Order: sequence, then C-alpha cells, then structure tokens
Amino acid sequence: MKRVNRMSVVRIGKEWPLIEDLHVFLTIIYAKSFSKAAQEMGVSPAYISKRIKILEEKLGIKLFHRDTRHLTLTEDGKNIARKATQVLDDMDCLLTEAKIPQKKISGSINICASFGFGISHVSKVISQLSRVYPQLDIKLHLTDEDVDLANNGFHLEVKVGNVIKGKNIARKLANNYRILCASPAYLQKHGIPTKLEDLENHNCLFIQEKNAYFGLWNLERQGVTYPVRIKSHLSTNCGTVAMQWSLDAQGIMLRSWWDVYSHIKDGSLINVLPDYKQSANIWAVYPERISESEKMNKCIEFLSEYFSKLPEQG
Repeated sequence: MKRVNRMSVVRIGKEWPLIEDLHVFLTIIYAKSFSKAAQEMGVSPAYISKRIKILEEKLGIKLFHRDTRHLTLTEDGKNIARKATQVLDDMDCLLTEAKIPQKKISGSINICASFGFGISHVSKVISQLSRVYPQLDIKLHLTDEDVDLANNGFHLEVKVGNVIKGKNIARKLANNYRILCASPAYLQKHGIPTKLEDLENHNCLFIQEKNAYFGLWNLERQGVTYPVRIKSHLSTNCGTVAMQWSLDAQGIMLRSWWDVYSHIKDGSLINVLPDYKQSANIWAVYPERISESEKMNKCIEFLSEYFSKLPEQG
C-alpha cells in the first residue's frame, strides 16, 4: 500500500487566514503604524484593527506589541511576517503563470450622487474604480435634487436614505444611521438633552435634503419612529456647512455616522440622545432596464466592497 505523506494532505474544513488579511498585516509592518497602513490602503483604521484581530484569532497568536508610541512585532509576528511574504509572493507567481483571461469592462457609465456624500466618498470610490477598469468612461454628476434616472440619462445613483422612488432597482451597499451630535462647547452652554422633548429648547441645525419636510426629524428607537418638530435658526442644503456650524458650537446636528465618527472619536463632537437614530442606508439605485448589465454588476460589486469598509457604528 502506498504511504500518504501527511504534509501533502490539505485538511478539509480548516479555517485558513485570508490573503487580504496577510496583505493588511504586511502593510502595517511596512507603514510602521495602523493609521498609516489605513491611509495607504484607503480604508479606516478601524477596518485595519478588525482584520488584524481576525487574523490573530485564526492563527491563535498575538502579532504585535502595541502602546501609545510604539508598534513592534512579537516573536510569533516576525515568524508569520516571513511566511506571509512567501505566501503572497507565491500567489503573485500563481496568478502570473495561470494567465487567467479577464473580460474587459468598457463603455460609459453616468453616475449621480448628492454633493456632500459625492465629495466625501463617491468621488474616491470612482477614482479607484477607474484604476481597476481603465476602459470605462465615467461621468459623476453631483446634485441635491431628485433625479429621474432613466429620463436624465443616468445609469446609477449612489444615495444615502431609504426612500427609493420610481420603478428603479435598489441594492443595499451598506447599513448607515444618522445620529444627533453637538460640540462640547455648545452642550456646556446650553445643557445636554436627556429626552426628545428637550430638543424644543435647543437650536437644531437643519439640513434641507431634496424634498425633506423643513423642521422635521423622524427619529427611531427600538423599531418605533418618533416625528420631532425642531427649531432651527440655521439651516442649509449642504452637510459640510452644517458640520462646520456644529463644530462652531452653533447647535445640534443630525448627521450620518460615517461623516461624524472621526469627530466623535477625537471628542470634538458628542453623540447626544444616543438611543435615538435615523436609518439612512447607502444604496445603489438603477433603472430596471439595465439590471442585467455586466458593466453595472461589476461597478456595483466594486461599490459594495468599498462601502463595506466604512466604519461601523459603535
């Protein structure tokens, strides 16, 4: 009977580390910090930390020694770094030798988004998309008006909010919530609201988005929606302006978590009435007639991957 070399047998069912997590690990080593690695990869520091935590759990070892000033590899980390480098080099060779034909995605695609979200995120993901599919001609149109996609020649809208109009198809790209927040200086002067009724005694910074009812916030708690009438001495149709007013201690703002999380983290904004929020998921919306387009599907897959890396609330 032929003897089987145990080292040559792939153990079915073993949970292997992801190639992407090894890439994140090596990028941290080269960048010498989690934050710089996040910048280089175009993702959030929270995503980097999450991937390393998952990698450490799968390997059953600790990869880094971390304190406020230094980041060093453990002995196990040094060993894994050598092996991870070899794994990624082997993968590069495998892909090169396989020469798997990739179908080129080409043609034009017209995308629209709101100004604030378009500038902060959609423009970035479109830039990355163009690098991956250089033969695509992409036009990005920013507007805060309601858009009839089919009649205005748009193939795709990347939008924040759960109102989908017309006979369009919507695919969720990421969960998102708007939260109430204000600067420490504002709260010190005017007090911290502890119940919804307290908002009547505060200046609320209202962002007029498309056809939203002026002066009305629909806030949710444990699946129940509470319509709240607010007083607003300052209002705008630009989220960036409202953000600056909030940082300038002008009032309480309702804004998406992805837009304020860095300010929450550094303490320049404080989440008030944290039990209340407003669902405003991120969607890819497109006319039904182009739902089977491979070009569209590739673009939406790319968008979904990008937005899945936005910081999670909490």
